[in-house]
Amino acid sequence: MRIVEAVLFSSDKPMRVGEIAKVANLKPEEVSKAMKKLRKHYDERNGAIEIVRIGNKYVMQLKDDYAEYGYKMGKRELTDEELKTLAIIAYYQPITQSELRRLRGSRVYQHVDELKKRGLIYSKVQGRTSVLRTTKRFAEYFGIDASKPEDIKKFFEEKMSKGGEKNE
Repeated sequence: MRIVEAVLFSSDKPMRVGEIAKVANLKPEEVSKAMKKLRKHYDERNGAIEIVRIGNKYVMQLKDDYAEYGYKMGKRELTDEELKTLAIIAYYQPITQSELRRLRGSRVYQHVDELKKRGLIYSKVQGRTSVLRTTKRFAEYFGIDASKPEDIKKFFEEKMSKGGEKNE
């Protein structure tokens, strides 16, 4: 169980049971069994860290209530402006680059290039513009257990409504 925990803690991305097994030199059945115990352990200790299943992968992350503190301390990979652009793409996808430019201004071209470089979005040429969508990596990166645009939109709406409750 501690070996699986060490692998998950050290990983910078969600991992499949088979990937953990390979790194830890364990059988997949051993990893699955350890993962079940480990997730139960983290749930019962009621700390700031949780182990979440995203599709068929697992990730160790801060619980929502504590994420803002980690965010303050963590290394920033994206600027606030890039994050805002990404949030709009994720919420309104599929969205044309021309519509995104109308909403966010001409700097979106730089943001889109950076987000594509990081594998968080992809684009498909459509006429004189491009249509933008999030990738599977986007969901994994942000710990969202959703892949369909409507599920991602629902995730955002739930987060926004919870944020509104805290501020009331």
